[in-house]
Parts: sequence; structure tokens; C-alpha cells
Amino acid sequence: MTRYPTTIIVVVLALITLLAATAVDAGEATAKAGLKDATAEAQKWQKDAVLVNVSTLQANSDGTAAKWGYMYYSAKAKKGYTVDVKDGKVVETLEVNPYIKDAVSAEFVDSDKVMAEAKKNGLKVKGKAAMSLLVMGQATKSPCTCWSVVGGYETGDVGVLIDAETGKFSSKSVMP
Repeated sequence: MTRYPTTIIVVVLALITLLAATAVDAGEATAKAGLKDATAEAQKWQKDAVLVNVSTLQANSDGTAAKWGYMYYSAKAKKGYTVDVKDGKVVETLEVNPYIKDAVSAEFVDSDKVMAEAKKNGLKVKGKAAMSLLVMGQATKSPCTCWSVVGGYETGDVGVLIDAETGKFSSKSVMP
């Protein structure tokens, strides 16, 4: 008879732990999850706003994050506009000087698939990873829209570039 209450307590504690873990993960989303809301907000700001960057400094090892930042550029206004999305809602916007102007396609490979490809190619995530989608190599003959994924900043940590259109590995660098 004393085992029965103990079993109930263990089961209840397990359920509470499971529910708590689910609640924490509920706010985590991929980069594409907030794109529609971010773009709608940017279009309210300037009708000619184009997506130029998607990023987070707090990516989980599965490519999700609690908050994603989306940057837009307006050629007409000659300004940039950042839109932060958290829990499926726009939480902050800011007009900025444009330091990125090259448009990226909204048809990019999503962050969860990018993270999986990066890990297949040597990325190890220590805590949280930095992920950023942008056009790179504009001064070369073959610029590309790439995801940059960095798993850490210590000697030996790896950064990986993934082609944002195909989801294929592009290159890897090791922190000196």
C-alpha cells in the first residue's frame, strides 16, 4: 500500500516535468515561422521594403529560437527597418541606417534544416548558436545567399556556411 502513493507521486512529477518542458519549448520557432508577420509589419513601414537579413544569436541546436530578427531595406526611404518576432508576435521594430541592402529571397531553406546540415558538417553547438541569413560575396563573381551558423567563439569552434537556396553545405571555418 505504501508503494501505490509513491508510484502516483512519481507519475505526477513526471507529468509536471513533461508539461514544463513543453511550455518552455512552445515559444521556440524556426526562422520562417515569423516571416509573414515581420514582412507585413515592414510593408506598413514602407511599401518597397525587401527582406535583407534574418538572424538570431540564440538558436537552439535544432535550429529554433525564441526570437528572430528580420531586417528590411527600402530603396525609396534609403533606410533599414528591423522587426523582431517572438512567440508569433511582432515585439519590436526600429528604423535604422541601412548597412545591408541586398535582398534575400523569402523562399530560403528554413533554419531547422540548415542547422541539421551544419551539424552534419562539423558544427557543434555549445549552448546557443548564432544564425544569420544574408547575401555574401557581392564583390566576387559568384555571390550567394547563405546561412552563416556559428556554434561557439572559442579556439577550435566551427562556423559553417549553408547555401540558403539549396540547403547544401558550402564551407566551414575553424576559430583560431
